[in-house]
Amino acid sequence: MDKIRISNMERTNTVVMPRVKTITVGAKEESRRTVMVSGKVVKDVLGHRTTIAASWDWIPADAVAALSSLLRKNSFLWVEYPSPEGFAAGSFEVSYPSMSVFSYKNGEAVWHDVKLDMTAQEVT
Repeated sequence: MDKIRISNMERTNTVVMPRVKTITVGAKEESRRTVMVSGKVVKDVLGHRTTIAASWDWIPADAVAALSSLLRKNSFLWVEYPSPEGFAAGSFEVSYPSMSVFSYKNGEAVWHDVKLDMTAQEVT
């Protein structure tokens, strides 16, 4: 799987993104720090939150419009993505896409240099 699928949580409305140019799957540590009376700092690691950064050379304008519609209606979205284990899915907070140039490619409206960041809802 080299495409990212983004759906509402009920999975009734899905946007299939084109083949990704680059994808970075990582994790952000979630922890709490407390300073004790003695001055010692104690760190309690709660877990890690998966992060995804994806970029595309171009995306059709209608896919960007459909994704924007999903983002306006939902706080968290169901994302299926390629991962180091082969395939993964989960509930993610998805940022609005950043795009640089609008043009027409073979008569189709497209956005170029599209980037999208996603952060998992759950801590694992």
